Amino acid sequence: MELAKQIEDIIMNEIRPKTRVDGGDIIFEGFKDGTITLGAYGDCAACQCCDPELNHWIKERVSKRFDMDFSVKINKHIPYYAR
Repeated sequence: MELAKQIEDIIMNEIRPKTRVDGGDIIFEGFKDGTITLGAYGDCAACQCCDPELNHWIKERVSKRFDMDFSVKINKHIPYYAR
């Protein structure tokens, strides 16, 4: 299986359900040149913990699985009414 698809499976099946419990959501947007790109929605998009904590959690989880270092970029999709 392609590496990007394996990463997407981890994000969508292991990490995403945990973010949805707290009213947030993350979506896998892509993987290129060692960088995992995610979209943050709901409470995740507005949460100040999103960048440092979620970023670290995902890097740690995925890096351990593949024994590689990855970067994580999180695009916050904040609804207009929450700005």
